[in-house]
Amino acid sequence: MPFPEENEFTFSTGISLNTGPDADGVLMTCATLDGWGSPGSKTSGTSREGEHGESPAPNPKLQARTLQLTGRIEAPSILLRQQAEHRLQAAMSLNLFDLTVVDGIPLRVTAQRSGEISRADDTDTKVTWQAELKCPDPRRYGDDQQLLLNLPSVTGGVRFPLRFPVQFTGSSTSGDSTVVNAGNETAPAVVTFTGPLTTPKLTNLLTGQWVQYNDTLASGEFVVLYLRNPLVALLQGTALRTGKVSTGGGGTWGIKPGSNAIAFRAATGSGTALLEFSDTYQ
Repeated sequence: MPFPEENEFTFSTGISLNTGPDADGVLMTCATLDGWGSPGSKTSGTSREGEHGESPAPNPKLQARTLQLTGRIEAPSILLRQQAEHRLQAAMSLNLFDLTVVDGIPLRVTAQRSGEISRADDTDTKVTWQAELKCPDPRRYGDDQQLLLNLPSVTGGVRFPLRFPVQFTGSSTSGDSTVVNAGNETAPAVVTFTGPLTTPKLTNLLTGQWVQYNDTLASGEFVVLYLRNPLVALLQGTALRTGKVSTGGGGTWGIKPGSNAIAFRAATGSGTALLEFSDTYQ
């Protein structure tokens, strides 16, 4: 699909396209981007014997995203044109990098080069290029979101003996709050439990899915849960503790599109739960 030049392309590996000439007068643009829509399903149904059609695919998932990009490099000299080509080749790395496309809503994917970066000379100082990128995770991510939760508690309140008129000065927290995924696809999440806590548990009340860390965290101690498939838990961000995590409610824990009510509970403690995710799009 063609993109007008006002749509900016930013590579985490160091360059931007469609942002105008740089200080040396070099202009690097991306003219077309194919594969930016929603990818197809990687699962298919099974033929229904003696019936029309097929059975629906069980638990369908998106296939990996493939991007085809074409663009141009225009430079004041052959040397500057060649240097710009080298920067473009390095930016489209064989290793994973983030690519952000600003088209109304800035969305990013994690990509890596899968095909060659081909080029054709238009003149000595102008080159047309073409590249293919693979996104193992086909989802596109928007704004980052955070929610910090405290356990349910009541502080203050009535003091005895009573003096009239009675003044209720206590305060309470419910341990519940709401987050919104502005995208159209379930968002993978990261949860950090920070002690003191015993068997902390986080539940998405919209879906009924829950995740629980079956151990005790001392004051200041924390465990990070990466709620993807496969799930990973790291104590202090380094020591593997996945075996101490249990889940329920079906499927991979995530934040559905729209509003999600979240509940934080624990057997004992006064620690916190930090929920992090990004608005997620197909």
